[in-house]
Amino acid sequence: MATMTISRPIISSPLADPSHTGRSATQRMIPRRNGSFPSSRALRPFPTISHALNPIQGKKPPVKLIEPPQNQKCMFVLDLTQAEFSRQE
Repeated sequence: MATMTISRPIISSPLADPSHTGRSATQRMIPRRNGSFPSSRALRPFPTISHALNPIQGKKPPVKLIEPPQNQKCMFVLDLTQAEFSRQE
């Protein structure tokens, strides 16, 4: 009878046993991040956390007052879009 020798394929998984891979653990290339790249951050902070980056003590946001015109005390139309109404100045 003839005997067959079966070789195992090279395993490239980092979870595989290094004794079964073609390369040893010391020869494996490990990608390194270049130190010249700054860490990532948000381009514009959300309004709810913007105070954490630029704390201003003692200054409160302005209060929006919506008052009816002097000549129409009962009813008036607020002619603003949602974007105009929620605009922060």
